[in-house]
Amino acid sequence: MAGGFTLIELLVVVSIIGLLLALLLPAVQAARETSRRLDCVNHLKQIGIALQSYESTYGFFPGVETQSASVGRSSYSNHAYSPLARILAQLDQGPLYNASNLTGEATLPSSLWANITVMSLTVSLFLCPSDSIPSVSGYGRSGYRFNIGPSPWFAPAPLKLAARDGPFTSHEFHGPASYKDGLSQTVGVSERLQGNWTTGSWSRGDYVLTGAGDSLMAGITEPLTINWVVSICASVTESLPIEHRSGESWFLSGYHFTDYNHCATPNAELRDCSLYSFREDVHWRTLHEGVFTARSRHPGGVNALLMDGSVRFIRDAVGLPVWRALATRDRGDIISGDSY
Repeated sequence: MAGGFTLIELLVVVSIIGLLLALLLPAVQAARETSRRLDCVNHLKQIGIALQSYESTYGFFPGVETQSASVGRSSYSNHAYSPLARILAQLDQGPLYNASNLTGEATLPSSLWANITVMSLTVSLFLCPSDSIPSVSGYGRSGYRFNIGPSPWFAPAPLKLAARDGPFTSHEFHGPASYKDGLSQTVGVSERLQGNWTTGSWSRGDYVLTGAGDSLMAGITEPLTINWVVSICASVTESLPIEHRSGESWFLSGYHFTDYNHCATPNAELRDCSLYSFREDVHWRTLHEGVFTARSRHPGGVNALLMDGSVRFIRDAVGLPVWRALATRDRGDIISGDSY
């Protein structure tokens, strides 16, 4: 009798191999995600060390609209270089820092032209490997965002309460003494997925352009609430336009680029949204009002850098009051570590 396998034996072998692959692939994918998540954590830790080094040099942490050479809490607005641009030297990116011009207004044509080479570069440290990078032309991307606070509003104004409570508020510097809640009780930086740069396809890194602020803001005379803005994002319809280029640049501040807020919990089911419609000029794209929450591809939560330099994995299931309390510097919130 000739040697070899029967058809049934071959089918059994193929089935066993298929079963083993089915069991093995999820384990391989999980191991790869674990590695990517560790890289994300390490990137945040490096950013945290750079922020501490910056504070040691200047006496305060970098603001999102403030001139790094000034001293103390200043109302001088130098719109709108991101904290990532300001800490390049502390991140061992001396050549990039030296090639940057951070003295002019960032979104003026002259400033954009002066910085176009630097701001177009992709810096791997500013990207979480778990988040895919769209293969399209444009500015260097950003996968990490700086916390404005539990506020939909980027800049303080009489009717826009809570816009001064976060660690990276505009128009002000904040040193360690401003953190009455404690540096270990305040989230400074978190992950946020980039947009997918694909028209007609929604991704969790995209956001909706509601236009609500264009028509409603003029008639409002009472102080605005966070939940009012959240309700707008929670009720968006499919007919509203979507912006797919979120996280477009690490060099500029604003909700379109490198900032986020704690209005909704991490990876919230609602769609992030801007209160305003959109214009193509870069200044308008910084965006100052809306809900832009922390988002990641890690199962169950996001990595977040606290202002003392430590990194925590914060669960999607964290309570909204706790998440908002973690966004403020000096409200007197004392938060138990096991609550998030």
